[in-house]
This record gives sequence, C-alpha cells and structure tokens, in this order.
Amino acid sequence: MTTQPRNLLIIVVDQFRADLLHGALASLVPTPNLDRLAARSQVYRNHHTVTVPCGPSRASLLTGQYAMNHRAVRNGTPLSRHHPTLASELRKLGREPLLFGYTDTQPDPDERAPADPALGQYTHPLPGFTEVLEMRDEAWTWLSHLRAKGYDVPDAQTPEFGEVYRPKDGIPGQSTLYRAEDSDTAFLTDRVLGQLDVRKSHPWSAFVTYIRPHPPYVAPAPYNDMFTPADMPMPVAPFDHPFFDAFHSGPSETGMFWGFNGDQTRLSVDQIALTRASYLGLVAEVDHHIGRILTWLDDTGQTDTTLLALTADHGEMLGDLGLWGKQTMFHQASHVPMMLSGPGIAPGHVDTVSRTIDSVPTLLGKLGGKVPVQMDGQSLDSLSPDSVAMTELELGKPDSSGRFEVAWDQKAEACRACVLQTATHRLAVFAGGQPPMLFDTVEDPYCTINLAGTNAELTQTLTNQLLSHRLQNAARLH
Repeated sequence: MTTQPRNLLIIVVDQFRADLLHGALASLVPTPNLDRLAARSQVYRNHHTVTVPCGPSRASLLTGQYAMNHRAVRNGTPLSRHHPTLASELRKLGREPLLFGYTDTQPDPDERAPADPALGQYTHPLPGFTEVLEMRDEAWTWLSHLRAKGYDVPDAQTPEFGEVYRPKDGIPGQSTLYRAEDSDTAFLTDRVLGQLDVRKSHPWSAFVTYIRPHPPYVAPAPYNDMFTPADMPMPVAPFDHPFFDAFHSGPSETGMFWGFNGDQTRLSVDQIALTRASYLGLVAEVDHHIGRILTWLDDTGQTDTTLLALTADHGEMLGDLGLWGKQTMFHQASHVPMMLSGPGIAPGHVDTVSRTIDSVPTLLGKLGGKVPVQMDGQSLDSLSPDSVAMTELELGKPDSSGRFEVAWDQKAEACRACVLQTATHRLAVFAGGQPPMLFDTVEDPYCTINLAGTNAELTQTLTNQLLSHRLQNAARLH
C-alpha cells in the first residue's frame, strides 16, 4: 500500500524550455540539481502547456482546464471565481496552500468594487492561496529588501522601475546592480526555506514560482558571464509563412534586454549569441537555488515524504525561427519540463504526450482527493499511447488593434491559432484561414520544415482530430 505524501511542493519555473534538461540545450548548461531531482523522479519528456502566455498558461495549470473553458485567454483577462482550482481543492483536503511568488491572475470583477486596485493587477494571487511571499510584477517586497541592503533602486510601479534590471554601465551582458545573494531568485529561495523550516513540524503545501529565466535577460555575477557567447549555437532559421511577416510587423518583447526596441529582425549575430548566453546564465542560477531546496528536504528528512512536482508555464523561442518569447505555436514555446517525485513514485521517464492540465488531477489523486468534473485534465498515471496535447493561443488584441489584425486585415477573433501535438507530429491551424503548419517533431523537433503543403492527407487527418478533441472538451462542460 502506497503511503500518502505528508507534504506537497510544486515548483514552477517561468519561460523554461524542456530541452534544457533533455534535448539540445542540455549540453550547453549544466543543471546538476535538476538532474539530481530527475534521477529520483518520473520524468515526462513530452509535456506541453495548453496555452500561452504567462497568465493563461498558469490559469490552465491551476484549474486543470483548457483556455477555451476557463476563458482567461490573455494576460490581464479575469479568471472567474467559480472555477475549482488547485488552491480550492487543497483546502477541501484540510491543506493550506502557501504561495511563494505569483499566479499571474486577474481577479474576478464580479466580486470587487469597480475602484478596487486589485482589478488593475493581473499578477494578483489566485483566491484560496495564502500569499506568504509577494513576488508579483510590482516586486514591492524584493525592492524593499534591496533598498534595506543599501542598493539605489526605484520605487515600485513607477516609470523608473525598469532601472532595477539595468546592467552595469547600461551594457547588455554586464552584471546586475545587485549581487547574486540578493537577486530575486536568491531572495525567493531564502524566504521559502525560512518559512517552510518553521512549519516543518506539521504537513505543509507550497506553490513556489521562480520568475527566472523570464526576461529581462540580465544576470548577477558570476552567472552573467558563465557562458561564452561565441560558444552559443545559432538558432534555427525560419521558413516561409504569413505568420512570420505578421509577427515581425510590429515591435515585441521590448523588455528582453536593456535598450532593446522590440525589432527582432534587426538583432545582430553578437546580440543573439549574448542573449542566449544570458538566458543560460539565469537557468544556471535557478538550478543552484532549487538545489538549496532539495538539500533542505534531504537534511530535514522530508524528501521521502514530500510529493514534489516541477514544471514550467511555457517555453521560450530563444531566437529559433527568428522568434523570441513564447507567443507562438511552435514546439519550443509549448514543450516544458515535468518531473514528479514522492512516495510510491518510481523513477523513470515517460515519452507519451502529456499536458499541464494533467498536473492538478494527478496531484489531487495522490493526496487522496477527488478531481472536480470541471477539469479537462487527467491523471498522468492514466495516459494512453495515443494521448495528445492541444495548445491554444490568441495572437490579436481585444480591440483588434494588434499587429496580426493589421497585417492580415482581420478582427481579433480571426487571429487565433490552435495546435495539436501527437506522439509524432505537430499541427497548427489558424482561425482566419492562414495556411496550416505541420511538423514531424520526431525528426524535426525545432519545427523547421513545414510539411502541410506536401502532405495534405495527414494535414486533414490531424485537423479532424484536433477539431474532434476541441469539441469533445468544449461539450463536456455543457
């Protein structure tokens, strides 16, 4: 009989590509602590987010629902209070879910006065969590820590706030104004360890979210020059498709690094290499601090009694196909890590397609809880060989003023994409009638060769499968 876990620890790393752990990028950056966790975990190597960007992806992760059902489809779109979530279901089990970081949630306006300032904060914590450490976009607590340590930092929520991420002398690749021991990653880890240590006499449940390696890509020493730009492999090249012209028809990812104007097409080879190296430096920093948490679990004798899940909200294009960020339909943006360790979980790996919406049903099942019928996900223990992942994304803006609407001369509702990931292929279709994309992700994991034009039969078969999957999950709630 399997022993029920005493503690629950969920670690979510922002904008973390799966191939950093099992893929091409793994050879570039050592991640000894994540490797250490993987050695004792069930590792899901074909795990995908069901939507992007940050807010929608976390809404899906925490509700176990596709975006088409929870409807928080953009950053800043409210999440209705009636949806069951990880937090609400843990409380039914007598567990207090502790939040260290952020959930990227815009609160439900139906329960708030129009002037409530919470309605202007899409990083507001999801109802049901106890916010032990605030690490929202405003970063009040961390900024006050930096100021107490003597750093000259701006006030939160001011036009000058971005100065906190200004590299020394304003030169990309130089170190941050703060030391490594005072970074947001170090600060979060310090508070997690301190708060959990005084709670360890009783079972605890914690949701820990690391903002890095999310932009801006600036790292403290020694992580800022841990990797040599000249050693960075160049990203894969794009192919011809209307998506790329529309994507590049306006600026995007302006906060990627200090001084960047958002024109991704004009990045030099040196800038690309330096930005990729900076990203890897932030990955190494996160790995170090996750190692501190793993060591604390070992030292306090809690490793074998803690159910631990580690995943990411989405990936990062990192220059592949000429794209940066995550607002795309490609493998690099959706493929994320997922590791699960704890009582009764045998180490190993699973190559079957799985989804972020499967996380909460899995955790609830292992804690002895019931999975609400509203959740679209299923237990990772019950995956079938023909499991698929569906990823949805909005490319337009609510007022139809975005670059995709202008480039394609369409309304926002036509500037949407839906993706089907099978064990072997990836299909992307567009609401507005743009040509589909089809990739063999076994032979071509970076999605460099669009097969849709040469394999019409498979494209249609997968399109029908995607539509069927979407309709089944939409009809299930009615």
